[in-house]
Amino acid sequence: MRDDNFSNAEDELPLLQFLTYRISRVHAKLNAQASTLLSDHSGLTLSRWRILALVGAAGQTRLSDLARAAALDKGLLSRNLKVMVADGLIDAQQDDIDQRVHLLSLTQAGRSLFESTLPRMQERQAKLRASLAPDELTTLYAALEKLEAAADWRGDSA
Repeated sequence: MRDDNFSNAEDELPLLQFLTYRISRVHAKLNAQASTLLSDHSGLTLSRWRILALVGAAGQTRLSDLARAAALDKGLLSRNLKVMVADGLIDAQQDDIDQRVHLLSLTQAGRSLFESTLPRMQERQAKLRASLAPDELTTLYAALEKLEAAADWRGDSA
Protein backbone atom coordinates (compact mmCIF):
# COMPACT_ATOMS: atom_id res chain seq x y z
CA MET A 1 0.00 0.00 0.00
CA ARG A 2 1.26 3.44 -0.90
CA ASP A 3 1.58 6.06 1.82
CA ASP A 4 -0.16 8.95 0.04
CA ASN A 5 -3.26 9.23 2.21
CA PHE A 6 -4.39 5.73 1.17
CA SER A 7 -5.35 6.77 -2.35
CA ASN A 8 -5.62 4.54 -5.37
CA ALA A 9 -5.03 5.69 -8.91
CA GLU A 10 -8.76 5.56 -9.65
CA ASP A 11 -9.70 7.65 -6.61
CA GLU A 12 -10.35 11.34 -7.16
CA LEU A 13 -9.66 12.19 -3.53
CA PRO A 14 -7.37 10.51 -1.02
CA LEU A 15 -9.36 8.98 1.84
CA LEU A 16 -7.90 11.37 4.39
CA GLN A 17 -9.26 14.32 2.39
CA PHE A 18 -12.85 13.05 2.15
CA LEU A 19 -15.08 15.65 3.81
CA THR A 20 -16.89 12.98 5.78
CA TYR A 21 -13.62 11.55 7.07
CA ARG A 22 -12.28 14.95 8.15
CA ILE A 23 -15.56 15.96 9.80
CA SER A 24 -15.75 12.61 11.59
CA ARG A 25 -12.23 13.05 12.99
CA VAL A 26 -12.95 16.57 14.24
CA HIS A 27 -16.30 15.40 15.66
CA ALA A 28 -14.62 12.54 17.55
CA LYS A 29 -11.96 14.86 18.99
CA LEU A 30 -14.51 17.46 20.06
CA ASN A 31 -16.69 14.78 21.66
CA ALA A 32 -13.69 13.37 23.56
CA GLN A 33 -12.77 16.87 24.76
CA ALA A 34 -16.33 17.61 25.90
CA SER A 35 -16.68 14.20 27.56
CA THR A 36 -13.54 14.77 29.61
CA LEU A 37 -14.63 18.25 30.70
CA LEU A 38 -18.11 17.04 31.61
CA SER A 39 -16.88 13.97 33.45
CA ASP A 40 -14.39 16.03 35.46
CA HIS A 41 -16.86 18.82 36.28
CA SER A 42 -20.29 17.26 36.57
CA GLY A 43 -20.11 13.51 36.07
CA LEU A 44 -22.45 13.81 33.09
CA THR A 45 -22.00 11.97 29.83
CA LEU A 46 -22.05 14.06 26.66
CA SER A 47 -25.49 12.70 25.70
CA ARG A 48 -26.92 13.56 29.11
CA TRP A 49 -25.39 17.03 29.00
CA ARG A 50 -27.02 17.68 25.61
CA ILE A 51 -30.38 16.60 26.99
CA LEU A 52 -29.93 18.65 30.16
CA ALA A 53 -28.84 21.70 28.16
CA LEU A 54 -31.70 21.49 25.67
CA VAL A 55 -34.34 21.03 28.37
CA GLY A 56 -32.68 23.72 30.50
CA ALA A 57 -32.63 26.22 27.64
CA ALA A 58 -36.26 25.49 26.75
CA GLY A 59 -37.57 25.61 30.31
CA GLN A 60 -40.15 23.03 29.33
CA THR A 61 -40.22 21.00 26.15
CA ARG A 62 -42.06 18.13 24.58
CA LEU A 63 -40.31 14.82 24.18
CA SER A 64 -40.91 14.95 20.42
CA ASP A 65 -39.29 18.41 20.19
CA LEU A 66 -36.35 17.25 22.30
CA ALA A 67 -35.85 14.23 20.04
CA ARG A 68 -35.65 16.49 16.97
CA ALA A 69 -33.34 19.04 18.59
CA ALA A 70 -31.00 16.53 20.26
CA ALA A 71 -30.32 14.57 17.06
CA LEU A 72 -29.78 11.48 19.21
CA ASP A 73 -30.86 7.96 18.45
CA LYS A 74 -34.37 7.52 19.90
CA GLY A 75 -33.32 4.50 21.95
CA LEU A 76 -30.30 6.34 23.37
CA LEU A 77 -32.48 9.35 24.14
CA SER A 78 -35.09 7.19 25.86
CA ARG A 79 -32.52 5.32 27.97
CA ASN A 80 -30.80 8.55 29.02
CA LEU A 81 -34.08 10.23 29.89
CA LYS A 82 -35.12 7.29 32.08
CA VAL A 83 -31.85 7.53 34.01
CA MET A 84 -32.09 11.31 34.31
CA VAL A 85 -35.68 11.08 35.59
CA ALA A 86 -34.64 8.35 38.07
CA ASP A 87 -31.67 10.50 39.16
CA GLY A 88 -34.02 13.41 39.84
CA LEU A 89 -32.61 15.69 37.15
CA ILE A 90 -35.59 15.80 34.80
CA ASP A 91 -39.30 15.81 35.49
CA ALA A 92 -41.47 14.09 32.85
CA GLN A 93 -45.21 14.69 32.93
CA GLN A 94 -48.00 13.72 30.58
CA ASP A 95 -49.80 16.66 29.04
CA ASP A 96 -53.25 17.28 30.54
CA ILE A 97 -54.82 17.76 27.12
CA ASP A 98 -53.02 15.11 25.06
CA GLN A 99 -51.90 12.06 27.07
CA ARG A 100 -49.58 11.02 24.23
CA VAL A 101 -47.44 14.12 24.81
CA HIS A 102 -44.72 14.08 27.46
CA LEU A 103 -43.57 17.42 28.84
CA LEU A 104 -40.02 17.61 30.16
CA SER A 105 -38.53 20.15 32.54
CA LEU A 106 -35.55 20.31 34.86
CA THR A 107 -35.99 19.58 38.54
CA GLN A 108 -34.25 21.84 41.04
CA ALA A 109 -31.29 19.43 41.09
CA GLY A 110 -31.24 19.40 37.28
CA ARG A 111 -31.39 23.20 37.15
CA SER A 112 -28.48 23.45 39.63
CA LEU A 113 -26.39 21.01 37.61
CA PHE A 114 -27.23 22.83 34.38
CA GLU A 115 -26.32 26.23 35.85
CA SER A 116 -23.05 24.98 37.33
CA THR A 117 -21.99 23.19 34.13
CA LEU A 118 -23.07 25.76 31.55
CA PRO A 119 -20.26 28.29 32.25
CA ARG A 120 -17.63 25.57 31.75
CA MET A 121 -19.17 24.56 28.42
CA GLN A 122 -19.55 28.21 27.36
CA GLU A 123 -15.86 28.73 28.13
CA ARG A 124 -15.05 25.74 25.91
CA GLN A 125 -17.15 27.21 23.10
CA ALA A 126 -15.38 30.56 23.45
CA LYS A 127 -11.97 28.87 23.19
CA LEU A 128 -13.05 26.90 20.13
CA ARG A 129 -14.45 30.02 18.47
CA ALA A 130 -11.28 31.98 19.33
CA SER A 131 -9.22 29.47 17.36
CA LEU A 132 -10.82 30.89 14.19
CA ALA A 133 -10.74 34.42 12.83
CA PRO A 134 -14.18 36.07 12.59
CA ASP A 135 -14.29 35.66 8.81
CA GLU A 136 -13.26 31.99 9.14
CA LEU A 137 -16.07 31.43 11.62
CA THR A 138 -18.58 33.06 9.25
CA THR A 139 -17.30 30.91 6.40
CA LEU A 140 -17.42 27.77 8.55
CA TYR A 141 -21.04 28.37 9.55
CA ALA A 142 -22.01 29.04 5.93
CA ALA A 143 -20.21 25.88 4.81
CA LEU A 144 -21.88 23.81 7.56
CA GLU A 145 -25.31 25.09 6.48
CA LYS A 146 -24.60 24.02 2.90
CA LEU A 147 -23.24 20.63 3.98
CA GLU A 148 -26.24 20.02 6.21
CA ALA A 149 -28.56 20.74 3.28
CA ALA A 150 -26.45 18.55 0.97
CA ALA A 151 -26.62 15.74 3.55
CA ASP A 152 -30.33 15.42 2.75
CA TRP A 153 -29.42 13.98 -0.67
CA ARG A 154 -30.00 10.24 -0.72
CA GLY A 155 -28.62 9.31 -4.12
CA ASP A 156 -31.92 9.65 -5.95
CA SER A 157 -31.59 10.03 -9.66
CA ALA A 158 -33.67 12.96 -10.69
